Amino acid sequence: MRFKNTTILASSILLGAITTHAVAAEFKVPVSYEIMYVDLKDGGDFGSDFKVDLKPGHHQIVVRYHQSVRNSGNLDLFKSEPIIIDLDMKKDVNLELKAPYIRTDEKASNYADKPTFTIVNTKDGSKVDYKERILPFKSGFQPTRDYLEEIKTFTGVGVAAAANSAATYAPAPAPKSVTEANEFQMLQFWFNKSDEATRKDFRIWMVDNTHQPKAKNTQFEMLTFWFNKATPVERKAFQVWLVQ
Repeated sequence: MRFKNTTILASSILLGAITTHAVAAEFKVPVSYEIMYVDLKDGGDFGSDFKVDLKPGHHQIVVRYHQSVRNSGNLDLFKSEPIIIDLDMKKDVNLELKAPYIRTDEKASNYADKPTFTIVNTKDGSKVDYKERILPFKSGFQPTRDYLEEIKTFTGVGVAAAANSAATYAPAPAPKSVTEANEFQMLQFWFNKSDEATRKDFRIWMVDNTHQPKAKNTQFEMLTFWFNKATPVERKAFQVWLVQ
């Protein structure tokens, strides 16, 4: 009798595990890519199998081309800038990022500059709709780049996304002395007068000061002018204001 109860219990656990897996969604990348973040959480916890199980719903997944190519006995590493993917995951679906596997230095270097890929449903091979953005390139040697903070600033949804994660993020309101500062108010004024394209260019510029819009305008020039004049505290308060 004890054996039978143990068998029934084990079967129930196994069935529960199968049921739980069935309602989950899976996202997978090839060995030439890495998962950096999922919903603003570090991808390092997702294991070395290049996949992550997610609940159905909307997710932001940050990936990067990250491939070593053997050249005359040496291994050369090629990496792209982080790629921010926004997509909707349905229940019990397996999605896979499809990208070419490259074997030569020149092709890998070119691909890292402009990575291309598709995302497919592995069950039927159909392509999946998604939104893709790549974090702007930063020149110079930067061994300690804080990609997570850059992504929050670049996407403009850092506060909202973090609030939906396991940890709650609620920045303290800026003191009155900051919000009444001329620099802070001028940043608000010129941002409100800007069109969507200028606002996007300015968000990128805040992450990468070498970025320039295709066509400069007064709003962009005034935003960069007042941002440079602002104190670090005023800049931080303005960035928080952008995502509220």
